[in-house]
Amino acid sequence: MNNITLLPAIRSRVGDWMFYTASMSFSSVKQLIKSPDEIHDRQKLADWIQREAIDTHADSIANYIQNNEQRFLGALVIGVYDGDPNWIPLNVNFSSDLVDVPDESRDHIAGKLGLLKLSGAEKLFAIDGQHRVAGIKKALESETDNLSGSDEEVTAIFVSHNGSSEEGKQRTRRLFTTLNKKAKRISKAAEIALDEDNGFAIVTRMLIDSHWLFEDEREHISYTSTGAIKAEETNTITSVVGLHEIIKDLFLDVKRVFEGSRPTDEQLERHLSTCTSFLDFLLEQSEEFKSVFVDKTQSASYYRTDENHLLFRPIGQRAFAKAVLVLINRGIDLESAVGVLLQANLNISSNDWHHILWDPVDSTMIVNKVAIAESQLLTLTNNEPQTRRKKLALEELIESRGY
Repeated sequence: MNNITLLPAIRSRVGDWMFYTASMSFSSVKQLIKSPDEIHDRQKLADWIQREAIDTHADSIANYIQNNEQRFLGALVIGVYDGDPNWIPLNVNFSSDLVDVPDESRDHIAGKLGLLKLSGAEKLFAIDGQHRVAGIKKALESETDNLSGSDEEVTAIFVSHNGSSEEGKQRTRRLFTTLNKKAKRISKAAEIALDEDNGFAIVTRMLIDSHWLFEDEREHISYTSTGAIKAEETNTITSVVGLHEIIKDLFLDVKRVFEGSRPTDEQLERHLSTCTSFLDFLLEQSEEFKSVFVDKTQSASYYRTDENHLLFRPIGQRAFAKAVLVLINRGIDLESAVGVLLQANLNISSNDWHHILWDPVDSTMIVNKVAIAESQLLTLTNNEPQTRRKKLALEELIESRGY
């Protein structure tokens, strides 16, 4: 954006948001509105947000714009940060004989109508309406006789965003998830990427942004919507979705307090420290982790497929984290708990894991018995399962195998 832009607008207020409802041409949408690529420090996490929040339905919206003469698009909610946006109120002449405007209405209208001035240095991105923005851009890329980017317009609601502070970014991410939760259920991936009221989502992003294991160039974490690790991702140990589940499994306090409303910074830092230490102890004590992530003498895919190692399977990682938490709640420190569980047989192709994590008939993973896997890990290290009910469930399964 190189030139000053003036948009006709109405200034309004709701809660603690001041916002401006403007008319914006399709051409301006294409030129000015960017992707939210500055929300996170890791570029791959930012790219993942773009994929999750924006691109998924762009083609269908572009087709609608190109092929429907009676097309109509709902309002966009646009975040604004950096630059020098400015509001220029217009004076309204109430002396016209065409309408009699009561004094109270004049007071309400005064200062409401004006121009929103963009200096050219602002960064704009869609908080709500990401699919529509992407659809407009795709539609304008094709030559269509009945579509003019300068003539077509859409309503754009601008809200202020302070991109220089973490508080400003949190505020905008929270507005994103609030709007999308009310409109429709957003994907799990998008919730993890943007939710500012779910402590587990926040710690997931903090851990990715802060731990060396998840630096982009290392390619140890997968950014997929489902959490599945692709066969070609030979260096990958987990996904964002998988890491989020592990972070939940390691939580020491009552979960609903941590994900129902935003925890305090102290609570977030405390749980981040627990999760960071968990990773560090695994990297220090697991020979397999050291060979892949420290010494780099072996690949993660080797231990995931050839060795079928529990710690290189997402469901196995969850079982391990859950078992660690059980030991911590029994008074064992985190470092020792990790060391104890690493003594178990972690080859899930072996008899110890048949019909728990591994189907020996079809040679496939079993992913719906994480609680039983947790109990088996504890049992294999001479520790009791968490509860009597869990112990009985494990014993019944083992007895049903017949060997």
